[in-house]
Amino acid sequence: MKGTKSVCFLFVMCLFASLLSGCWDYKNIDRMNYSTTMGIDHENNQFIVYLQSINFSGIAKKEGSSPPDQQPEIVGVGRGISIGDALFDLYQSEQIHIYYGHIKALVLTKKALKKIGIVDLTDLINRYREIRYNLWVFGTEEPLERFLFYHPFFNLSPYDSLLMKPLETYKQSSYIKPVYLYRLLADYYEKGKTAMIPVVATEKSAWKENGKPLPVLKMNGMYFFSNEKWSGELDEKQLEGKKYLDLRMSRAPLIVYENNKPIITFIVQTKKVKVRYSMNGGRLSYRLEIKVKVFLDEMLENRTQNEMKTKVKEALEKSIRHTYESGLKLHIDVLNLGYSVYKHHYSDWKKYIRDSEAIPNIESFQIDVQLIHSGKYKGKIHKR
Repeated sequence: MKGTKSVCFLFVMCLFASLLSGCWDYKNIDRMNYSTTMGIDHENNQFIVYLQSINFSGIAKKEGSSPPDQQPEIVGVGRGISIGDALFDLYQSEQIHIYYGHIKALVLTKKALKKIGIVDLTDLINRYREIRYNLWVFGTEEPLERFLFYHPFFNLSPYDSLLMKPLETYKQSSYIKPVYLYRLLADYYEKGKTAMIPVVATEKSAWKENGKPLPVLKMNGMYFFSNEKWSGELDEKQLEGKKYLDLRMSRAPLIVYENNKPIITFIVQTKKVKVRYSMNGGRLSYRLEIKVKVFLDEMLENRTQNEMKTKVKEALEKSIRHTYESGLKLHIDVLNLGYSVYKHHYSDWKKYIRDSEAIPNIESFQIDVQLIHSGKYKGKIHKR
């Protein structure tokens, strides 16, 4: 009798256990292919998808051990009539399960962006459950394989490269702002706004390793989209004034010239930007109010505080105008000045911007410059 009760008890326990959820799809973490970067190209009516995967064991620091000479990584290339078809082309030769949850960067070629468009290129990426929304997105004209095999300094993993962690560079030199994919798509669909993608390229730098020049990744321009279509591109020199209107800009250099000779270098932080507009002769024009903090970084010629502030105002105005006028040649608002009118005065935006062939000009600037400090010196050091 006692034995029968024990058997019944075990039977009931097994029955309940069978109803419990379990990790039936569990996979060992060391038996997975962790993709970190996806590149998409389009050529000969085919999509070409690149997947870069790295070995995370090479990233973790182990006590008493030195890092390997070169961090291992692999790049897979698939082709198909769609992006999904190209990925399944990769699956046919996969050795272990591919996991997409660690993808942090998406690189789209210029050919693909112009021919296919942002929406179709990102449909699968945003639809697939493993891939997150906060991917860094870049454009390029170079062959994707060229920089997917790029290694950062000191043989660090590609996980520490510009593609994966662009904010590390932006915090120290706020020149071209990196863009998340979700932010790009939000701007792309937003009326009155110009969406933009930073352009990344490889180039030989001033850095050398064992006497040999090191190739580096660098953002050197931007692609622009307005009214849900490709609008053009600008290089880094044409974009020099855009950074001064970015409230999240950490630090950007401003070199002041006199008689074509540099005299002072400042570090600029933008604190306030306000866009106003006025009507002149039935045409809308902008008035910009900007507040910046500047730090004296290098002084080659002595100047008073008032003289320095005047020079900063002149340099900022010239730089911002240059960038805005570069966009006018492409018939795009690269500084998104019209978006303020769209948000607060929709009827005026509809009449004078959307339905007008002419893009408004910048009428005037009101720039408030706060000189915070001049470093450890008050003025230029003179030899005795």
